Amino acid sequence: MLQLERIDAIIFDLGGVIIDLDFQRTFDQFAVLSGKSAAEIKSGLLESDLLLKYEKGEFTDFQFLNAIQEKFNTRASHEEMEEAFIALLLHIPIERVHLLRQLSKQYRLFLLSNTSAMHYKEVNNILHRNTGCEDLTHLFETVFLSFEMGLLKPGIEIYETVLQQAQLNPATTLFLDDNASNLKGASSVGIQTALVTPEQSILSLFNYE
Repeated sequence: MLQLERIDAIIFDLGGVIIDLDFQRTFDQFAVLSGKSAAEIKSGLLESDLLLKYEKGEFTDFQFLNAIQEKFNTRASHEEMEEAFIALLLHIPIERVHLLRQLSKQYRLFLLSNTSAMHYKEVNNILHRNTGCEDLTHLFETVFLSFEMGLLKPGIEIYETVLQQAQLNPATTLFLDDNASNLKGASSVGIQTALVTPEQSILSLFNYE
């Protein structure tokens, strides 16, 4: 249970916090398209800087998919690769949307995500299918996205930018993320933090039934 007595704003991560993820689905689908193993795909994506550059807005969708085609030597179409890339995005339980709407009555709510244009578009599609909510901008005062900001967590600059643009006091701001490194970055500028895990979802953290 969180201590919220001195909190007036809450910043939420997206993947693993609002929407459930399964990265293996993307590795498996790229493996089928390329003829390589899922392990090769995983190491190729995570050890290169392609995904980070894309999430930082340094590639367009077209450029990113071309780079993936070249890296994994596949003739798969852009449409097939996009389907594989977004396969890791699973569900947004409607209870989480209910929680956000309840919290918004008392706190200023924000979203801060390392994400890409393709993923963000599909998250909004899933949100609408799962909950009826049109898009994430209906749930948060401001949606801060790495590919639009040109910045990535856990770099200090992204947190400082959010604090400045939203005019937030870090001491009374809570940041929720499923990545401990991202929480460390936020803590370094004075933001209060809490870790989200599969066993401790935002529903559990806020004791929301």
